[in-house]
Amino acid sequence: MKIQRLRLCNFRSIKNGEVLFPGHTVLIGGNSIGKSTICDALDLLLGPDRMARYPPIDEHDFFNRQYLNDDDEPVLIELEVVLSNLTQEIQTRYHNNQEYWSTSANRLLDESDSVEDVDCDGVVPVLRIKFEGMYNIEEDEFKGETYFPNPPADDIAQRARVSRSAKRSFGFVYLRALRTGSRALSLERGSLLDIVLKLKDEDRTAMWEETLHTIEELKPPIDEIPQLRKVLDEIDARVSNFIPLSSQERSLRLYATALTRESLRWSVTLFGSSERSNTAVPYWRLGSGVINSMVFSLLTFIADLKPNVIFAMEEPEAAIPPHTQRRIVQFLQSRMDQSILTTHSPFVLEQFEPSSVVLLERGMDGTISGHPVEVTGIKAKTYKGNLRRVIAEAMLGNGVLCLEGISDAEVLLAASSVLETGKRSGHYTPLDLSGVTIVQCEGDSGILPYGEFFRSIGLKTYAIFDHHQDDTVRQEIHEKFDACWELKQTGIESLLTDETKIDVICDFLSTATDWQDYPSDPQHPKRFEYSPNAEEGEIRKLCNRVLKFRKGEGYARRLVETCSAQDLPELLVQALDYISSDLPNDLSKYKLDEEEAEPEGD
Repeated sequence: MKIQRLRLCNFRSIKNGEVLFPGHTVLIGGNSIGKSTICDALDLLLGPDRMARYPPIDEHDFFNRQYLNDDDEPVLIELEVVLSNLTQEIQTRYHNNQEYWSTSANRLLDESDSVEDVDCDGVVPVLRIKFEGMYNIEEDEFKGETYFPNPPADDIAQRARVSRSAKRSFGFVYLRALRTGSRALSLERGSLLDIVLKLKDEDRTAMWEETLHTIEELKPPIDEIPQLRKVLDEIDARVSNFIPLSSQERSLRLYATALTRESLRWSVTLFGSSERSNTAVPYWRLGSGVINSMVFSLLTFIADLKPNVIFAMEEPEAAIPPHTQRRIVQFLQSRMDQSILTTHSPFVLEQFEPSSVVLLERGMDGTISGHPVEVTGIKAKTYKGNLRRVIAEAMLGNGVLCLEGISDAEVLLAASSVLETGKRSGHYTPLDLSGVTIVQCEGDSGILPYGEFFRSIGLKTYAIFDHHQDDTVRQEIHEKFDACWELKQTGIESLLTDETKIDVICDFLSTATDWQDYPSDPQHPKRFEYSPNAEEGEIRKLCNRVLKFRKGEGYARRLVETCSAQDLPELLVQALDYISSDLPNDLSKYKLDEEEAEPEGD
């Protein structure tokens, strides 16, 4: 089973919209964009136990909390999901509710389509499920139901409602990030542990009855504790003065639960002991990382027990190290029919192909849309190589700074650090805190496709590139980026040696000559020899040779680290200052150093 499409109307922060799911899917977008809302909508539609809650929805589930319109009539929440990859058993069981979906056009076929359209390639049978929720004015309560909209019913009473057993056969499992432990390891309805028990034993009556009987017949009883027994006997004697109690020796008893199934679900607690302690403690005290690893173990259990699973999970990276994040994603992709994740982790995101990454966008009017990311112009081998994680990190940030090589990247990072420490707090935000990822492109021509790609997914795009002779290419770079800066030189090393103050260069060379990897050439022994008495032009040329000879080996970065904020080349300062001011820095108001706190002197 797989989810093809979800439509939403008047649900929470979403006025209306739809999202397509390209098989295994990871949803990305800014905070409060609607990722959790989409997962909750799927849970209302497909979760076996979600509709059993009373009420299934409340005031906060309506868009802008408006459950009555201006005429005091109920507003309708409408959710709709399309399920494909139906098993033969489900096709047979729900044959009357079946419809057809065009995978090429991503739409349902309707009455206007011919029989030939149904039989053509790329058309598959699907089930459509709809949820409607509203406020019932007469009964003063919120109600909701899920049903098959096909075939259409003449009135509400004739709708083909979707039962809990039907939803179990669809195999939807939803795990919330913030409630991972309680939802997975408790006996609450719909928890992973509850799902495992259902899959292991369809008839759990004997299990519940035996458990309740064991608690009731506990030897010795809880009320045999002397202090408790003494108090209960005293209460028993006093109450009997007013009303007749049981003729048995003891009228008042103490039990661990209310001796009901629901009470057991809430009171029975899983205990565990950690590697460094043999003392068993409630599972929530084992640590988030241990809990999430236990969750992963339950997922493997479910995968072995259930033939088809649609698994939705928010932020699987919570309290999990990167290598485990990768293992979880790879397991879900290989063992689940479909996995739908939300994430803020590049280690999770990099495990998905671009076509499986759905970028969510929501307008000010509450309209949401989601479309797969298209990597155009970037070579496939480049995306799948070392840049994959960098691109994944960038997609989760606010902007990108595209550069032409590794030396450019190390120089910009070092310059950003110099500005951060050299300027008053709050006046400059470094690249990483601004959410800007540095992307090393494939020369000046490689900058263009990266700019186009990152701008297409809504990121701020910046570029610093070498002097270019071709006016057409230069103009195209300016068009593809929100802001860009062109060097007068052909190379970041030349910029540093031309525009860094000579005193700084001399200090750098004086120190660098003592480094073990300071460059030398046996054929030209005096080529890299530094003399403080040489002409300024010769010293700058020497510095340029040294930086280019050790290109990408940290020499350019070390030169920048020697600078103060006032010593840096003006182009670097202009670019970094612009990026800092162009992106929001909500934390700057909380940073106040002594220079700002005290009035400036004369």
